[in-house]
Formats: sequence, structure tokens, C-alpha cells
Amino acid sequence: MAWSWSHTPEAYYNAFLNTCELPEAELREAWAEWKACPPSDDGFRYDEDFDPELYKLALVEAASIDAESLAESIFGYAEEQATCDNGGWNAWICPSGCHTVPFSRDDDDES
Repeated sequence: MAWSWSHTPEAYYNAFLNTCELPEAELREAWAEWKACPPSDDGFRYDEDFDPELYKLALVEAASIDAESLAESIFGYAEEQATCDNGGWNAWICPSGCHTVPFSRDDDDES
């Protein structure tokens, strides 16, 4: 089950920073997943519309894009979709939710 985003601006900024810190390989995968799920008439990208051929092409294209640009693009798509896991702890940064980042920062923890 998924929820819609309803967090503070700080939480969205934290999720953006967490996206920027992902390994480049994960950024390429998430970016290619967005590209392989074209927007539907309602603007959402559904994983059942996933096109494996588009994904392969997008992975090749992603290899030529720097990590910062990938992260910014991915987070833009994520903001449009505005989906998070049940409980609201993690933002989905791909259409299906297999790639997520927390809305909090590790350095925010009081451990």
C-alpha cells in the first residue's frame, strides 16, 4: 500500500539530499525506470505500463548523464508522483516504489 506525500518542506529537502547521495548505479536504475513508464492520461506513471525495451535504452542513456543531473531529474519525477510507503517514512523515487529514500536524515537521529 502507498500513501501520498504530506510532509514538511524540510522533509522534502531531506529526501532530495538523500536522493543525491545514492550510488550512481541506483540513480541510473531509478531514472531508467521513470523513462520506461511513460505518463498516463492522469499524469501518473504506473509500473504495469513498464516497457522493458525503453528501460534498456534509458539505462544506456543514463550512463552518459552525471549523478547530480540524474538525482535532480529523479526527484522531479518523484515530486510529481508524490508517493511514499505506508506510514510515510520513505519517498518513492521510482514509479513502483522499489527505490526509496527516507524523509529524514541520518544526522537527524538522536541515537
